[in-house]
Amino acid sequence: MPSQRRVKAFGLLVALVVLVTLYVTSSSRATAASDFYTKTQEALQAREYEAAAKQRDADDVGSRLKAAEEAAKKSAEQKGQQYLDSIAGGAAKEDDKAKGVAGRIVVQGGDDKKAVPGVAAVGGRPRDREAAKEKDESPEDHEVEVELNAILKKSPMIIFSKSYCPFSKKAKHILLDLYNIVPAPFVVELDQHPLGQKLQATLTESTGRRTVPNVLLMGKSIGGGDDIEELHLNGKLMDTVRSMGGSRIVQAERRKAGTQQKPLRV
Repeated sequence: MPSQRRVKAFGLLVALVVLVTLYVTSSSRATAASDFYTKTQEALQAREYEAAAKQRDADDVGSRLKAAEEAAKKSAEQKGQQYLDSIAGGAAKEDDKAKGVAGRIVVQGGDDKKAVPGVAAVGGRPRDREAAKEKDESPEDHEVEVELNAILKKSPMIIFSKSYCPFSKKAKHILLDLYNIVPAPFVVELDQHPLGQKLQATLTESTGRRTVPNVLLMGKSIGGGDDIEELHLNGKLMDTVRSMGGSRIVQAERRKAGTQQKPLRV
């Protein structure tokens, strides 16, 4: 039979184990319920969401670049084939000529040989077309192109506006005050921009729209003030923004009363 001293020691040990267990359990619960723990978890989740969004954007941009490259390659091949076919047709009409290698025509019956340049020699390759474009492009045109490309990178939605235009004010009111679009639309006031006239002329050539406002979504014009108002009244504005914006549009919804979005401006 154990002694009383051993029984007391065993009882104290059991009580100590119970107290330690209760302390550890209560501490872990308090930690999980603490404001610091909650904010830390929210911050980690926000970082994971941001990283996932960046990855989706990168994948989306990569797929678009690949599709554009394949389309350009296919177009160049078709034009090259058309050029070669035209050369072959001209050679068939002349008895003293025969078609050579790589689209060249060799004149028979003499020592002199006249070569007709192929596609590569007339700028059929993309880099040749770019080089020819750079020769014809003025420094001012190049500056406008660089500025426009920089603006289009600011946000998926760009509002080309003029500060005094009532139609521009109507479009900005609908897109900025009535709806919450994330990332926020980027506003360019052409009457206050040093290259405003050149930018508007370039937009006229690329979009076919010469008036303001000119609202671009993912580089494509979705119309002006009346068009935006019509989409808004028909309840189709946010559907259009989400479908065209894809993964670039994080949020697009009707704004609650009393809140206002701060637009990005240049």
